[in-house]
Amino acid sequence: MENLINKIENELNSLSKEEREEILKKLRDGIDDIDKQLVKLLVKRTLHSVLIGRVKQSMNLATYNPKREKEISQRISSLTEEPLTKEALLRIYERILDESRAIQREELDKGKIFKISGKKIKKGFNKLLSKKEFFIVAFFFLIILGVLYSTFFTPNYYKSTSPIKVELKLGETLSELSNDLYSKGIIPSKTNFKIAAFIYGAEKKIKAARYSIPNGLSYLDLLDYFMKGKGDLLKLVTIIPGSTLEYVASTLQHDTFIDSAEVLSLSRNRFFLDSLGINSPSMLGYILPRHYFIYERSSVDEALRILYSGFHKFMSDSLKQRAKKNGYTIPQIITVASIVEGETNKKSEMPIIAGVYYNRLKQGMKLQADPTIEFAKKGKWGRLNFNDLQIKSPYNTYKHSGLPPGPINNPDKAAILAALFPNKNNYLYFVANGNGGHHFSTNFQEHLQNANKYRKWLDTLKK
Repeated sequence: MENLINKIENELNSLSKEEREEILKKLRDGIDDIDKQLVKLLVKRTLHSVLIGRVKQSMNLATYNPKREKEISQRISSLTEEPLTKEALLRIYERILDESRAIQREELDKGKIFKISGKKIKKGFNKLLSKKEFFIVAFFFLIILGVLYSTFFTPNYYKSTSPIKVELKLGETLSELSNDLYSKGIIPSKTNFKIAAFIYGAEKKIKAARYSIPNGLSYLDLLDYFMKGKGDLLKLVTIIPGSTLEYVASTLQHDTFIDSAEVLSLSRNRFFLDSLGINSPSMLGYILPRHYFIYERSSVDEALRILYSGFHKFMSDSLKQRAKKNGYTIPQIITVASIVEGETNKKSEMPIIAGVYYNRLKQGMKLQADPTIEFAKKGKWGRLNFNDLQIKSPYNTYKHSGLPPGPINNPDKAAILAALFPNKNNYLYFVANGNGGHHFSTNFQEHLQNANKYRKWLDTLKK
């Protein structure tokens, strides 16, 4: 019944017509069974009412007793449960009481017209079965109990070397899991496993993880293994826009227990980068910000390949062709995108800012991008001063012309698309406007005026 309720409450609109008709039939069959029980109980109640009428008659008491009926109404009201309201229940009982009084009056007028025996009110258990029949039932019950115990509680042994690795993916069904377990010889019967899962209520409780299944687990022990997640769980790992490799490594260690130092080391390993086709100093810029599912304690190689898969799928052939058409390589596009990501969180401005940097590159100007200085400072974020602009680093775009050696963060899709499809404009400068956006200008004089407005705005914050 609970499964039917869940389907009606949560899945009704998605069910087919045949599935809804099947649910309707089951509910109607249930009502038929309930009606049988109600009739038996009403008959039993009426028999009691007839006997009460006879006792009243012998005591010369009236058939109608307002006080008693009021007590019944109060007691019945206290038993009300949704969806049946108190008023509805009282109306039903009012009709039952009317019929009970009518039957009592009929007996008063016509005499004892109903033959009542003790069997109609109560039939003892000892009358249901003879002693021989009782032992036969008990014997078969013990046999069934033994079969159930033997099937679901005794150990199942496989022939392979223990333990066997099983990977339960996110969204994998019980049938898919049973097929995998059966194909690896861990369980001798898929049907028995499914029955055990039904008895145990395990179908929606098993956890996605990588499991090392020891030998000799019963069906129920195996299900307990899956329900309690006795393996390396599948965890959600979130990479945010503009993140650094240090952030990625720290997130992996925190969420999946993968060593952060090993992550940083492999993400800069030339042989590993070549295997991914990354022509940059590191994986920085090639981990697309989004959600990833990674098993706890995965190898560093596997984890980084999963993180790279987001970028690999996003960077389609058409986008690669776009980069080529613009006259830039993919590493150069990602480098520009990372600078754009570092400049603004406002997606609508990203193509404009990308256009500014491309304009500077075409004119041979230095990029003079503050985010590259912040990157060169190696995590020492803060407002830049004159000394910061003197930092000796190939990422210092105030000193070195052209693009820096590689990306400075992991840019989001919006920044990458901005670098691929920049806004065509004549802007060469921009400065923050104090409202989360920027003022853009085509010449240095106008830029100085905008910068002066920004400094005045900063001064108002100090007051």
